[in-house]
Amino acid sequence: MDKVFQDPVQLSKGINLRELMTSATEFHIDMDFKKKQSGMCLNMDEDLYPDLDDGEDSDIEDALKNVEESTDKLMLASPEYMSFSELSAKMVDCIPSGDVKILIIEEGDGPLVPVDAEVTLHYAAYWEKTKIPFDSTLTMNSGAPLKIRLGAGRILPGLEVGLTSVRGPAARVLLLLRPAAAWGPRGAPPRVRPETALFVISLYAVRDMYATARFNDLPMEEQRKFEVTVKTVDALHSQAKEIYAKKKYIKAIKNYQQSMSVLGLSQPKNEVEAEEIKKLKMIVYVNLAICYYKIKKPKYTLIMCENLDRISDLDKHCKALYYCGKAHQMLGNNEEALIYYKKALRLEPKNKEIGKPLAELDSYIKRSAKNEKVMWQNALKSVPVDKKEVTYNVDEDFQNGVRDMCQDLAGRNEFSKFDLPTGMTKDEVECLKSLVNSFQGLTVLEDGEGKRKKVSIVKKMIS
Repeated sequence: MDKVFQDPVQLSKGINLRELMTSATEFHIDMDFKKKQSGMCLNMDEDLYPDLDDGEDSDIEDALKNVEESTDKLMLASPEYMSFSELSAKMVDCIPSGDVKILIIEEGDGPLVPVDAEVTLHYAAYWEKTKIPFDSTLTMNSGAPLKIRLGAGRILPGLEVGLTSVRGPAARVLLLLRPAAAWGPRGAPPRVRPETALFVISLYAVRDMYATARFNDLPMEEQRKFEVTVKTVDALHSQAKEIYAKKKYIKAIKNYQQSMSVLGLSQPKNEVEAEEIKKLKMIVYVNLAICYYKIKKPKYTLIMCENLDRISDLDKHCKALYYCGKAHQMLGNNEEALIYYKKALRLEPKNKEIGKPLAELDSYIKRSAKNEKVMWQNALKSVPVDKKEVTYNVDEDFQNGVRDMCQDLAGRNEFSKFDLPTGMTKDEVECLKSLVNSFQGLTVLEDGEGKRKKVSIVKKMIS
């Protein structure tokens, strides 16, 4: 029997470290234990170097080199030039026992990471003065950052303590964990030593999934505090953006409605806080207007724009004006839509997203007016003037270029003149005149004859 245990014993099933440290554990020895079994994973998900035991030395070196290069590239390399005692002198304690120490390299400008948030991160864990991590997320999830729910027991206690001491959503930190805050005083030999470990962490995103529930559990006095309002609204808006990106507009609307309810309860203490609450309300109204348009409820879009106008001048909000125009166009109020599009374009003259529907709607209105005139002439038995549709021998790129130039000039508030190159054909000049006539305040000037004729587009001041 003694000879049986001369060689290392392979466990048939990996050890759950949490169960090992917190509960009684039984081991059953299979006498046929020498069959090949998979090794224990340090992170309970995937071994850092699963194939190194059976590979050649060159393969091992290549694998280690790749891991080292990855940590350098993602700024997860260990500061191996200093001992842990030197490093800890630069750190602060996260808990009084000193089992978790932190050094913030880069901190985000948001709130502290909530204890039950979903975080997206990469980390690499090192022993003292080593270059190759003994544990890392770089070998999991096909190399993509890992999403982890805090408070669910999926990561080491010291990591949770450290992460909730950082402001997100993006940050880079160093955490020094003593065994008591990591794998326990005994470690998990032979891979996990009962020693202090350094975690280099890059935090990419924080998703506060339970902001509303926490807010609802607070007493009314707490709910009205400015800090609570901003934190809750930021979380709701972050969720709404994700939901909107997935085109789940109704769910996004519910988030923004909850946000407005939270803002309605807030009691700012000074003008600075009051202004911030006002800005957040403006964001909510604009985003609600967009969401209602997306689900084809243009009347609700207009109501949100009216609400925005009550607390701020609607004419200063380009996006709101644009969706007012879209809503009116959806309702068939083309003249109203044209007014809002033009207001939006004045705020952002080079915005092609506004210029295109404006030009199309303007052209549509003119065609409709022409058709209406013909209808009334027929109704009154008058003889309409037969005007055939004129076509010009010019390419589409020329026409598109002229339209873009006219949109730019029409949006300016000052006198402007644009000289076109000489040598334009007769059809190009006539096409140019036709296109320019569709923009208010623009006119075409001609000087000279033949190939030397100079043609200019002029933006006049409208009094």
